[in-house]
Amino acid sequence: MKSKLLLFVILLLVATATVSAVELPPEQLGKDLDVFQECDNCTSCNFTRITYGGEIIFSDVPTIKNGTHYSFTILKGNLTTRDMLTYCYACGNAVEDETGCNHIPITYNGHALTTELSIMYLGLIMFLIFLMGLLFFVHSRLPTDVRDNEGYVLEVSKLAYLRPVVKGLIWILLTSITFIASNVAIAYLDTGIIGEFLFAIARIMIMSNLIILPLAVIFMIQRIALSKDMLGLIERGVQFT
Repeated sequence: MKSKLLLFVILLLVATATVSAVELPPEQLGKDLDVFQECDNCTSCNFTRITYGGEIIFSDVPTIKNGTHYSFTILKGNLTTRDMLTYCYACGNAVEDETGCNHIPITYNGHALTTELSIMYLGLIMFLIFLMGLLFFVHSRLPTDVRDNEGYVLEVSKLAYLRPVVKGLIWILLTSITFIASNVAIAYLDTGIIGEFLFAIARIMIMSNLIILPLAVIFMIQRIALSKDMLGLIERGVQFT
């Protein structure tokens, strides 16, 4: 009796189908996505429903079998926003059935925001902010033309023409910080509103550089030329206001 019971248990274990639920990493938006399930000793394995952003986009989906690999391809046109995709499966054989659901985050770059990435991006932004603060300090220390109480120029500073250069560098750093912050927000935040808002600001700032930077260079050249002329006239006793 015991031998028959042991034989029955062994046969049951051999005939039992095993289904492995896979913890899948994020996938990139804008690409076709293969959802799959691995199932040993299964005679069938279908996806009962596939939801995206909480809405069902497919139901009772037949899969393509390749050994123990059952898959279905979701075309990229069905995945248009950053969201969570969930597919539920029903696999088994004549002896055992098993069901479950797997989740795949769909992100802009196919990566999840880890602690290491957070530290890297935060460190980069803090470094750029530090450089911008340093430039503000340098700008505040640059000399200007020396004037008397009545506002007449007594001495022309040869370093004053560096002030627009420093201002231009500060503007470039501010543009870079805004651009980096917008891309991080778009790639990793649950809502894209903040990222899109920051990116719109960054785009305006980048476009304005096409006007601001040439004007800054022209102003610097003009400042150098006028400083030389004013210095010569001041030495002759001419007063400027």
